[in-house]
Amino acid sequence: MQRRDGVLAVLVALGLGVGCGGDDKSIPLTGLPPKLAQALCTAYQNCYGPIFELFVNGGDCVAVTEQRIDNGTFPMLAGEIDQGKLVYNGAKAQACLDSLAVRTCAQMLDRDSAACLAALDGTVAIGGACTLDEDCQGEAICKSSSGTCPGQCTPLLVAGQACAKDADCQSGLQCSSATQLCVQPAADGQACEYGAPPCGPGLLCLGKDDTNQTPGTCKTPAGALSAAAGAACDASNGLLCQSGSSCVADSYTLLPTTVNWLCVTTGSYAAGGACKPGFPDACASGNYCQTGSGLAALTGTCITIPSSGEACGTGLSQCQPGAACVSGLCQNLVVNGVSCTGDAMCYSEKCGPSGGCEAKVPCK
Repeated sequence: MQRRDGVLAVLVALGLGVGCGGDDKSIPLTGLPPKLAQALCTAYQNCYGPIFELFVNGGDCVAVTEQRIDNGTFPMLAGEIDQGKLVYNGAKAQACLDSLAVRTCAQMLDRDSAACLAALDGTVAIGGACTLDEDCQGEAICKSSSGTCPGQCTPLLVAGQACAKDADCQSGLQCSSATQLCVQPAADGQACEYGAPPCGPGLLCLGKDDTNQTPGTCKTPAGALSAAAGAACDASNGLLCQSGSSCVADSYTLLPTTVNWLCVTTGSYAAGGACKPGFPDACASGNYCQTGSGLAALTGTCITIPSSGEACGTGLSQCQPGAACVSGLCQNLVVNGVSCTGDAMCYSEKCGPSGGCEAKVPCK
C-alpha cells in the first residue's frame, strides 16, 4: 500500500496490507488496489457529503487513488511478506475494507482497527529494524532519524511530537501542516489555522484571513452550506450556499469597498460569457471565471480550465482533472520513474532528487 500520508492516510493508518490469499474468498495482491481505492473514496464521500466534489474537483477519486496506491509502497509489500516482516490473511481483507467504507468523520483519525489488524499486521516489535511502517507490529511506525535503512519501529506519536503525516500520530490526532507536530484537531465552532490547529475530518475552516493570517472557525458542511439560491451569502465569513449553488461577488460599493455576495445556480454563467468569481465556481462545466486584479477581480470571463502545458488557472480550477499546477504550469500527473518538476506532479506525491517520481518511504 501507499505510505501512510496524503489521500491514503485513513486507509493505511489502519494497517491494511497485501499478500497472497488462501481460499476463494481471499483477495489477491493484484486485486487489492481498486478495492482499497473504492473503500477510501466511499469513506470520504460519506464524511464530507455535499462538499466532497470540491476536493476531487471533477476528477475520478477511485482512479486517482488507485494510481497513488500503485505508485506508493504497495509494490514493496509482497517482498516484505516474503521476508516474514508482514503476515497477511487474504480471507479477512474484505471485512477490513467493509469497515473502512462505513467510517464516520469521527472515526477518520482512528488508527489500526481490529478488523484490519486481523487482515494484516507487521511482525517487527518496537525497537526492531524496519523498512516500511507496515513492518511494525500493532500500532507503530517505522522511523529513521538519518533517512537511511533500516529504520526503527516506534510507537505512534503523542501530541507535540514532530511528525510527517497524520498516521504518525496516535488515534484522534493530526499532523499539522503548519507546525509538523501531532495536534488535537479543532472541533466544530473552534478556531482553526494561523496559530490554531487544523479542523478535524469533515469540517471546513471558514472565515480565515490569508492576507492578515488570522484564524477562521471550523464549521460542518450543514452549518456552512445553508444559504438558498437567490439569498445573500458571504464566503469570507463562512456563510456558503446550499449544494448546487455558488456564492458569487454579485456587486460592490466604493468608499469603503464592500462586496455584496449572492447565491446563484452553479453553472449559470455560459462558456465565453461574463462571470463573477465565486465559491464554488459558477461557470459552465469545464470552465472557470478568469478575473483581473483590483476591482477587475470582481468580474471576469468564463474560459476553459487549463490543460497540461498551459498556465495555471485560479482557485479550485487551476488545471484540468488529471493534472496539477507545478511552478505556474499545469502538468499531467505521472507514474514513478517519469521525470518531474515538483511533488504535486507525481501520483506518489514525491519528485525524487534524481528528477523522477518515486515512492515515499521512511528510509532508503
